[in-house]
Amino acid sequence: MSINYEAGIKNIGDTTALKAAFERAEKGESLTIAFLGGSITQGSLASEPSKCYAARVFAWWEKTFPKARLTFVNAGIGATDSQFGCARAAEDVLSYNPDVISVEYAVNDMSTPHYMETYEGVVRKLLSAPNKPAVYTFYNVCYDNGSSAELMHSRIARHYNIPAFSMQSTIYPLLLSGEIENREITPDDLHPNDIGHDMVASVITYGLDKIRKCEVCCKAENSKAEGAQASSGDDTSASICNDASGSCNKLPAPLTANAYEDSVRYRNKNADIISNEGWTADTEPQNHITDIFKNGWTATKKGAKIAFKVSGSCIGVQYRRTIKLPAPVAVAKVDGKVAATLDGNFDETWGDKLCLDTLLDHGKGGEHIVEIEIVDAPEKSELPFYLVSVIASGNPKPLFLKPAFAHTIWGGTRLREDYGYDEPGDDIGECWGISAHKNGEGIVACGAYEGVKLSELWNTHPELFGNKAADGSRVLPYDRFPLLTKIIDAKADLSIQVHPDDEYAKVNENGSFGKTECWYVLDCPENGTLVVGHNAKDKAELSDMIKNGKWDKFIREIPVKKGDFIQIDPGTVHAIKGGILLLETQQNSDITYRVYDYDRLQNGKPRELHIDKSIDVITVPAKSASDSIKSFANTEANAVTEMYSCKYYTVSKVSVDGEFNFAIDVPFLCVSVLSGEGQLNGYKVNKGNHLILPAGTAKVELKGKMELIISNV
Repeated sequence: MSINYEAGIKNIGDTTALKAAFERAEKGESLTIAFLGGSITQGSLASEPSKCYAARVFAWWEKTFPKARLTFVNAGIGATDSQFGCARAAEDVLSYNPDVISVEYAVNDMSTPHYMETYEGVVRKLLSAPNKPAVYTFYNVCYDNGSSAELMHSRIARHYNIPAFSMQSTIYPLLLSGEIENREITPDDLHPNDIGHDMVASVITYGLDKIRKCEVCCKAENSKAEGAQASSGDDTSASICNDASGSCNKLPAPLTANAYEDSVRYRNKNADIISNEGWTADTEPQNHITDIFKNGWTATKKGAKIAFKVSGSCIGVQYRRTIKLPAPVAVAKVDGKVAATLDGNFDETWGDKLCLDTLLDHGKGGEHIVEIEIVDAPEKSELPFYLVSVIASGNPKPLFLKPAFAHTIWGGTRLREDYGYDEPGDDIGECWGISAHKNGEGIVACGAYEGVKLSELWNTHPELFGNKAADGSRVLPYDRFPLLTKIIDAKADLSIQVHPDDEYAKVNENGSFGKTECWYVLDCPENGTLVVGHNAKDKAELSDMIKNGKWDKFIREIPVKKGDFIQIDPGTVHAIKGGILLLETQQNSDITYRVYDYDRLQNGKPRELHIDKSIDVITVPAKSASDSIKSFANTEANAVTEMYSCKYYTVSKVSVDGEFNFAIDVPFLCVSVLSGEGQLNGYKVNKGNHLILPAGTAKVELKGKMELIISNV
């Protein structure tokens, strides 16, 4: 029998962490070696625990590094998949602070996008552990037909640059060629016997030994993980994205929606039970992770109900299916609607099964009520219905953004001095806080998508913006991120200008959005003014005033003060005057037509004007200034005050003093912190932060003393 071990090395990946573990073991240090997986990892059908592949791989560590003080952790649980692995990885593996982790679910998972996502959740959770363990994976195979989830799992291994070894490329070809017979290595074409476990271990240890001997080595900086994103730029001096622990994820951006990484498992010791009729908590101690029917609830009578409150967009329920028939049957409801039938009857002979059914997959985020009710309870049931746990995940995290900056002829220094942005120069005119425009691209500051441009995130992860239907199609009527938020510091007057609407811009500006915008005045001098509107009565007078420079007659200035809000529709002549600081919310567009620029020179030349296009788009006569301006200086504390709503955006001011919560039901929410500091959904925020609350965020929980501007489509 000749195994092609080289064919089994499917991905070398970054070997840095493994090499470091080998060096420590060589020195005689203490290391913990952990194995996470299903029944094969647990050792099913091995004649004794020491003959399963995990124990054999651990024995290789002991033999190779005799001076090391090694601890073995086998976290295999039979008939479980990576969806459950996400929920239990912290308790069953990471709680031991392992130095090396083997993860394997290729025959427990199916080769579907769902299991690619749940497997990614496991890998990310393991790699994100504070002690930065070495992680490798391998792919078992069904020996009768060669099936496994290797295709999906291998994409994750390549993306995260972790070593990976394959039984499909090593052991399975021996069966196809007839060199060995199935029953020599497996009784059921799934679980290896002692010989099969030994072969699996040999494929893994061959790869580990190659890495140990440096015959195959690769460092992260010398390899390109599929889809990996590099961080860009320096952090602003204002703190960005500080969660309760102050940590940020440095992994590549996820390949999938990655809703399962943060899975939480609720059992009777931590569940939020809102009602219970006829269910009994099982308080017997769980002595080992394979003692799986513990810490749950049992019920025997038809009509018994128990209800939980959980939070997330993905919900699963675990229960026992028993071979001791007949068994009770239950139904699971989410928010009053039946989501699954939980049949306690298991028509197999090998033993009772821990079953995990998905009740909600990428549904609406936020709080949900999960109810389990017994609907059939045979009188001769030998065992009660056993509800093991409810698992919830998919609680979206804020997307904090690194702003882009525009240096302008009229800019100043207040964006650095007042907001702490680490941007050099004395001509900083604009902070593009939330932007996916090519002229000022925002970049995710930290977390799972650190270093990713907002425009790229919009295209690759539409689910974050409520823009992905169940069939994968887009649901929002935008081909790009639709909004743009700026803070503008006008040290000097901006040009007299106007913006086109969507129809005009589409034809005349290469398919660009038009530009509808609004301003919220953050600060202004005493007797401050803005240009809003004009005094021409008709197009003829408009053309005459502009072409003949009758600016004193043409321009209409209005007085403004801090806290004023001004809506600027397309076709409105406008200009920000010197000394004014404001926040602008607008369509994602950078189309501006200059009407007049005070004859200023830039680099010795006048700036370009757009007279003909301006005359084309200016609305005549201009609407009354009183229709455009409102004061929101003194808004109610701990309230959301809507300032304006149109087909392009809704803009509101939020004042917080203490604690304040409010629900949202929008595709996504843009947030800019105008003043103060505090917490938003558990994350630290302070003046100058800009972030997006992605789809599935059902509630905004605020603490502190601060003012924010929020906007949504």
